[in-house]
Parts: sequence; C-alpha cells; structure tokens
Amino acid sequence: MSWQVLEHVRLMLVEGISPNLVVMAVILDVIGEVGARNLGREAHGFVVKRIWYHEEISVLSALIDMYLKCGDVGSGSRILHSVMKRKVSSLMVLYSKCGVIEYSMRLFDGMARRNVVSWTAMIDSCVENGRLCEAIGVMRSMLLTEHRPDTVTMARMLRVCGKLKVLRLGKEVHGQVLKRGFVVVHYVAAELIDMYGICGDVDKAKLLFSAIPVKGSMTWSALIRAYGYKEWYQEAVDLFDDMISNGCSPNRFTFEAVLSICDRAGFVEDAFRIFDLMSRFKIEASKEHCTIMIRLLTRYGKLDEAQRFVEMSSSL
Repeated sequence: MSWQVLEHVRLMLVEGISPNLVVMAVILDVIGEVGARNLGREAHGFVVKRIWYHEEISVLSALIDMYLKCGDVGSGSRILHSVMKRKVSSLMVLYSKCGVIEYSMRLFDGMARRNVVSWTAMIDSCVENGRLCEAIGVMRSMLLTEHRPDTVTMARMLRVCGKLKVLRLGKEVHGQVLKRGFVVVHYVAAELIDMYGICGDVDKAKLLFSAIPVKGSMTWSALIRAYGYKEWYQEAVDLFDDMISNGCSPNRFTFEAVLSICDRAGFVEDAFRIFDLMSRFKIEASKEHCTIMIRLLTRYGKLDEAQRFVEMSSSL
C-alpha cells in the first residue's frame, strides 16, 4: 500500500501538480515507513526549494521523522541544528507529547552543540512521559557541562523533585536557586513552595512565602496547595480569603486548588461561595472547576445542585 501511495505521488508530479503541505507531510511519512532513504533525500531536496522548509514546523518535523525511521540520525540532526532554538525545543517537546520520547532522545544525543534551551527541552520531554528519574539524570548531566540552568530549568527540576517527593534533592536545587539569585522570580519561588509542601515541610514553605516581598497569585496559590497537602483544610480556605483581602487577585489555578481542598474537606458551603467569586475576578469556569463541584455535591447527596454543574460543564 505504501509503495502504491508513492506511485500516485510520482504520477501527480508528472502531471505538474505540486503537493501542498499536508500531502508533503504524508509523503515523507510513507517514505519513512518503507525506509526509502534515497527517495527521502529527493523529497528533502524538493522541500528545500520551497519556503515551507523555513516556515512550516509540520514539514520540518516530518523530515526529521522520515530520516529517523530510515536510520539516518545524522541527517535528522543536521536539519534540527539549522532551525531556530525555539523550533528545536518545540520539536523535542512535540515528539514527547506524541509519546515518542525516544525520538527526542535520539535527536538530543545527536546534537553537536547543546544549549540551555535544548537541555531544558529534554528535561521537559522526560517529565511529559513520566520518566522523572531520567529527568533528574539529564539535570545532573547538564550540571557537569558549561551550561548553567536558567530560571525555567530550575522551576522544572523543582517540580520533578516534588513529584518524586525527594526532599534532599529538592534542597540541593534550592541551594542552586539561592546561589544564582533566582528566588526573586515568582514562578521559581512558587515551585519552591510547592516542592516543600508536597514533601511535607510546610513550615519551610511558609518561611519562603513570608520572605517574598511582593506576593503574586502564583505564590499564594502554591502555599494554599501546600496547606492542602498537609490537610490543613480550614487554614487553606482562610489563606485564600487573606489573599483577596490583601488585594491579590486569584487566577483559575488558585480557584482549582482551593475548590479541590473544599472537595477533600467536604466544605460544601465554602465551595459554593468560592465558585461564585470567579465571576468577580472575571474568570470563566472550566471543566475542571465544574468536575470538582460535581464530585463534591454528588458525594453529599446534593444531586439537583450537581446537575446544574453537569449542564454547565457540557456547554464548555
């Protein structure tokens, strides 16, 4: 069947019909499936003559995929190196999101020159596929090179430490954050608070929160989640109210965190009150918010109220 597809392509070209972006991506996929590397190089030449090569990530990704399937990692890597840094990381993450992290790894291993962006993209790829221990291995390998983690890399690693509940490594990363002065960056501070909260050291999370001079929604939300991890449910709801009293506007993730806590604690009235506050802050309810409310209300036998959220969720 694959060779029949290629024969149709040949006839199309004979008749002077040029393939569009979608057809070109299909052609490259078929070439990869049959392992026709020489034909793939011809197709590559056809693509290079057109503007797609520089502008269309779908065709670029299909080219790399084709070379990898044909066992030509070198050619795939050379294409990758010719692309902007942003596209490099996007491709690696794209493969990981498609569940083919092996392609991300092969591309990463074949890179002649790496940078902070590519290292972070590899960490992201591991995290995306649940390979958290491998993400730590990538981080440790990075520290042995001349490349130093930036704020994004540090935030990713703190998240991995939290998911694995490895407080010792989390403290090591915290030390690196302090050394580089990254603690003033809100999303890094939030990940620190989250990590300590997940690992059970809420007192440390509170100290970090208190030391932040200007607290944003990310850091408030992180401490609310930390209280939830510790099962300090009433304190978490009170903290949410303090957040608003202090003039900080909660975001959709704050509401998701505090509603989840209400669900676990069985705070039905608080959940209604907090859900209704979303309109005040111009936040549209999401399926996640509605699902939490449905779960809570169903568990407590409030089926009519739950039905309202079912209907609301179905329209989202």
